[in-house]
Amino acid sequence: MSSRDNDNAETFLELLRPIERELEVYCRRLVWRPDDAPDAIQNAVMRAFRAFDRYREDASFRAWMFKILTNEVFAMNRKRGRIEKFEVATDPQELDVLGALEQAADYTDWLLSPQALADALDEHVLAALNGLTDPERAVLLLRAIGEFRYREIGESLGIPLGSVMGYLFRARQKMRAALVPARRRVTP
Repeated sequence: MSSRDNDNAETFLELLRPIERELEVYCRRLVWRPDDAPDAIQNAVMRAFRAFDRYREDASFRAWMFKILTNEVFAMNRKRGRIEKFEVATDPQELDVLGALEQAADYTDWLLSPQALADALDEHVLAALNGLTDPERAVLLLRAIGEFRYREIGESLGIPLGSVMGYLFRARQKMRAALVPARRRVTP
């Protein structure tokens, strides 16, 4: 690896580190299957690193990374949808450990796993998010989790500003419609 390549790698990592958590949270909510999130993030980071020589310093690295991750997740979701439409993806090893997994799922120490508790508490939110189209979900999550401005969302997803506002409006309406009845069922 040359000195220039080393500098590029260091620069890339310096720009990536501050947004790693945001990318992870965004990806976990955008991807259809939670176990696909690490792969989607890894693939997006690899693609971004390979294309880093084309990154312009005057552009927002954050927006650039979110765009790459969004495209990766959309591709993964499409692939997953095609697979699940025609077959059940199960490895033979998964069948062997199914009983152990069910027992482990029954025993969860919520105090040792705050993330498991948080995931359990927002099942209504996750269900509502899954009811959105991919573009609606991406726009909503970029705004809510990434705190992107409308212009940045448009740049990240490659869509016009009016589309951003339309997707966000419809996503908020759908979320509100899905969560209000759920809140009524939960509240005594």
